[in-house]
This record gives sequence, C-alpha cells and structure tokens, in this order.
Amino acid sequence: MTISPTLIQNSLRIGERLCASDLISMHQLQTALYEQELYEMMRLGEIMVLHGWVCQQTADFFGDQWPSIAEQAESMLIGGYLHRAGLIDRNQIETILLSQKKTGLRFGAIAILNGYIQQATLNFFIEQFFPDHIGESPYMVVDPDNVNFTHNEPFIVFDNDDQQAQPLSRAGNDGEDAVPPSTNTIHWLN
Repeated sequence: MTISPTLIQNSLRIGERLCASDLISMHQLQTALYEQELYEMMRLGEIMVLHGWVCQQTADFFGDQWPSIAEQAESMLIGGYLHRAGLIDRNQIETILLSQKKTGLRFGAIAILNGYIQQATLNFFIEQFFPDHIGESPYMVVDPDNVNFTHNEPFIVFDNDDQQAQPLSRAGNDGEDAVPPSTNTIHWLN
C-alpha cells in the first residue's frame, strides 16, 4: 500500500508548520516522515503524539484545524490561538493577563518570560495571524485597560551613570508625560 499524495502533502504542511513554530526539530520531522512510510495508515500528527513530541490538541490544531483557522475572516487574540493549539492552558492565560495588568507587557512577551512558549513559536503565530505586527517588539508597553493600545514610550530606560533605578512618572506637573532626568538612568513606570 502506498501513501496517497494528499496525505503526503498534508504531512509536509503540518510538519513544516510545527518546525517553523519551533515545536519540533527537523530531525524529529524526518524521523516521523520515515515512520509514516513504514506505517502507511498513520498520520504524521499521530506519530508525533506517540513519540511525545507534541500533544494531540497541538497535532489537531496544526493539521486538521489549520485550514479552517487560516480561512477565518475574524481573528481571535493571540492567547486564543495559543490555547486552541494546546500550547497554554486557561490557568496560564489568567496568570499572563494578571501579569499584563501589572507590567503592561504584551501577552506573548509574558508567555515567553514565564517559559510557556519559545520566541520562535510566538514569531510563527504573529507571522501567520497578525502579519501587520511583524517586526514590532513583543516587549512594547500596552495600556492595561486597553490591551489593543500600545504606548510609544519605553517601559524601562537604562542609564550607565546611575546605580539606582528610579520610577518614571506617567505624567509631569503640567499633565505632559514626564521626561527622565537623565537618558542613562533606569526608570520604572508607576
């Protein structure tokens, strides 16, 4: 029995997506493709799940669900995609959202800093679902009350001359954004 051309094409696509998102290595993909030739009735995602390289939810997301997700006109937030792919759970989402309110950092940046996902995984999801945001720093400050709005001011300003980090006030006496006394000081937003 031979593998159908469609099965091979879908296998390569799921494998390419998993490699591009840094969820599997190229060696793991080559191994799974070789094993798929031996076990013709097995799908590539099933082989990867059996090895423990990805969970079933992740294999389903990158395989079966991908065409419908990629064609959806209405996008969801990055956390929704990561959760649907089985890369983060609801508790991790809540932790990220709480941290986001405290720090003002973007969702993906906090997910990386907490060790939930890798930078390459975040980059892949941004490229696929948020191409307008490619090249933007994932560590930009966001308004905790409106996570869709980002500030252009830096979150932390570093100074080689000062030894102490000083808070950077959001507003000066005249209502304007405060300017740090020195551009070489570490300043934290309140």
